[in-house]
Amino acid sequence: MKCYLCGSENHFKREGKVREDHSINILECKDCGLVFLDKQNTGDVFYENNNMIDEKFFETTKRGGENLDAKMREFYIHNAVFVQKRFELVKQSLVGKNILDFGSGRAQFLIKAKELANQVAGVELESRVKDIYRDNNIPLFSHLNEIGGGVRYDLITAFHVMEHLEDPIAILRQLAELLRDDGKIIIEVPNGNEALLSIYKNKAYSEFIYTNVHLYCFTPHTLRLLGEKAGLKVEFVKCIQRYPISNHLYWLAHNTPNGQKQWGSFIDNPLLQNAYEQTLASLGATDTLIAQFSKQ
Repeated sequence: MKCYLCGSENHFKREGKVREDHSINILECKDCGLVFLDKQNTGDVFYENNNMIDEKFFETTKRGGENLDAKMREFYIHNAVFVQKRFELVKQSLVGKNILDFGSGRAQFLIKAKELANQVAGVELESRVKDIYRDNNIPLFSHLNEIGGGVRYDLITAFHVMEHLEDPIAILRQLAELLRDDGKIIIEVPNGNEALLSIYKNKAYSEFIYTNVHLYCFTPHTLRLLGEKAGLKVEFVKCIQRYPISNHLYWLAHNTPNGQKQWGSFIDNPLLQNAYEQTLASLGATDTLIAQFSKQ
């Protein structure tokens, strides 16, 4: 099987399991370092029907709730913390600008961005979110080819989307066509070299974090290579830590997620978290990567 990024057939099997299907192998390219699955069994219909976040997802990730609706509400309340961090990161670039969020989900980021931007729009396959966009007066497209000719954006964002795409290079090229000459593309992805995998080598975590919807796991190097393969200028790749130190300590102690709910109140504080994030970033081992691309 050839590596998507560099075409090499020189790879090895990573430790760990895909939580939904243990028959899927996790491969790492020996030449460029891209991590990828040897089977891809998702697609447009899968995401249109929101099969990514279902009862099995909540069972596996140990997220409680009386019923599916309650679990969904709790999930998006939890996700709002990450949305706020993204907003804070880019808010200076939103003022008076035209914004497109690719893979915009339930419009959590766009609702915030709308307060500062000139115009916002989203691209999202999931069918049941349409009412959210209508109620917030935000244009919604199901596919990029639905966007009218001549429309250009100052900023295009894609938060935790590229790892889901069969051909992210092609999508980045399409996004670049919608970008103004001085525009920016900001993408956020999970880091395939995060500390629980690369430093602590936690076996339980390696059998939890890989999922069949993440076709690729990028690293700082392969994320940069992705942008270059799409013909874009890579302005930066930054290492960001989303989950606090309590989450890592709980994994190491109990081999289970959601440690921030159990220990966060007495372990996590901004000073400690900032120092921990800086340490992990210096090692390229944060759980999240953010990159900014522009036209050449």
